Amino acid sequence: MRISRGMTYALAAALVALSARAAFAPRGAAFAYGVPIPDEAAPTPYLEVKANRDLVLAGLLVVTASASRPVLASALFVGAIAPAADAWTVSRHGKMSGTAIHLATVAYLIVAGALAASGR
Repeated sequence: MRISRGMTYALAAALVALSARAAFAPRGAAFAYGVPIPDEAAPTPYLEVKANRDLVLAGLLVVTASASRPVLASALFVGAIAPAADAWTVSRHGKMSGTAIHLATVAYLIVAGALAASGR
């Protein structure tokens, strides 16, 4: 389970970085997410919600990484719902090119979950 745990910790670290970016540089975070904020608009509370969500998910991933194989695998598979929903949101309201990173995250979570399920 070393590989899947390492992948889980790496994802948790990335989520902490994304959370900080959304909190402290909301325009850049929104652009990178795939739904840029128009220049004349103020950053919205939704970015704060995203920052909070990412931070909580990171914490849950760290806690779950120390759980049993089935629990970790299940958490990673269920966790794939969030970036899948993000990809759907971006494809509807943002730049289609922005969906790629979200879909890559879905794939990452599925691979990590499969590795956890297999004991790697």
